[in-house]
Amino acid sequence: MLIIGLLVLPFFIYALVTYFKFSRSDESKDKKEQILAYSTKYALGVFPIGWLILHLYHNFIASIPYDTYRDTMWVLVLLLFTVQGFALNYYKKRMQQSESSQE
Repeated sequence: MLIIGLLVLPFFIYALVTYFKFSRSDESKDKKEQILAYSTKYALGVFPIGWLILHLYHNFIASIPYDTYRDTMWVLVLLLFTVQGFALNYYKKRMQQSESSQE
């Protein structure tokens, strides 16, 4: 699980930088809130679905040691923020394209 976490880490850092750039941008507050709401809607499903899969695996297939469980939770948190950062980037570009096509 540690290897998966290390593979996700660069994407997490990119997503975190994207989030901080977006939060400090000069866009209007309404647009920021709308884009943030869209990206959060898709990101919030990652943690509960991952937790459910892990729990079902633990109950029905094989017992998971505490260290693996803890590492998996960290990977799920990294994935949560990564998905939100990429969704934020996607919706920001989509909003800019829709604004340019309206003009």
